[in-house]
Amino acid sequence: MSRLYGIVDTARDPKLYPLVIKSPNCACLFAGKIKEPLDRAAPYLVELTDDTPLKDIWRSEGWGQAWGILIRSPLELKDLRRHLRKFLMAQLPDGEAVLFRFYDPRVWRTYWPTCTPEEQAQWLQGADEFVAEED
Repeated sequence: MSRLYGIVDTARDPKLYPLVIKSPNCACLFAGKIKEPLDRAAPYLVELTDDTPLKDIWRSEGWGQAWGILIRSPLELKDLRRHLRKFLMAQLPDGEAVLFRFYDPRVWRTYWPTCTPEEQAQWLQGADEFVAEED
């Protein structure tokens, strides 16, 4: 069974963090204990069920605001989080490691079409579908 998840960038809007932490099934993509104020500006994986207030608010107010991306996946939240964490860091041509904000729909829309079929297959090992809003 496929579940609907969102990766929410809580840095995008101050109302997001309170909505995320009220969600019954959520986890920060960053590892370890996240201290304030970074906890309010981090990406969170949230299962979006019908009783999750974030789902309705994202649909009515957040779509078009680059709050994050949606994912359909058969994985449990902890397993999908583990899978997605592999993609949080990218290596630049000069060798520098940087945070890869793939969960920003503006980044995702640019990145995904440039992926080879092999690269896309790596992402799809843990997901059925990724959805990002358009401009």
